[in-house]
Amino acid sequence: MPPRKTETIRWRRIADAADPGKIRALVQASGVFSAEEVRIAGELAATTVDGSETYRFLFAERGGELLGYTCFDRIPLSKVSFDIYWIAVAPSERETGLAAELISRTAAFIKSKRGTQVYAEASSKESSAAARAFYLKSGFKEAARFEDFYEPGDSKIIYRLML
Repeated sequence: MPPRKTETIRWRRIADAADPGKIRALVQASGVFSAEEVRIAGELAATTVDGSETYRFLFAERGGELLGYTCFDRIPLSKVSFDIYWIAVAPSERETGLAAELISRTAAFIKSKRGTQVYAEASSKESSAAARAFYLKSGFKEAARFEDFYEPGDSKIIYRLML
């Protein structure tokens, strides 16, 4: 039986052994990421769980189901700047405010670690239009654009949120 929507969202920060698989399933279900991106999203959690690398996470769960997450960390050699590597929410959670809550809680945590700015990137492809609109709606501003970065006609757009 699927969990009821009335159940409270559980927030957690520590990645566990089940998270790489849950993340891959969530990212794949979103329908906007390539197979390589799905693999990499899971890898970041796997390397954190096994200790070979470390990334920070914020997980939103209900009844044991992963509803959404962010993966982020301080940018190496910076004392105040953080990257958001991933944000994803389950298709069933779109338009519920969960993504905005994930960004808000992630930004608050970053600020508590003396972060003053958060960076995120998106592709210029049409399939990333919703992500670009989300960042702008969340208070991010376009900070840089690298034309033909991923492939001809697909630019890398970097957004910055000042805290």
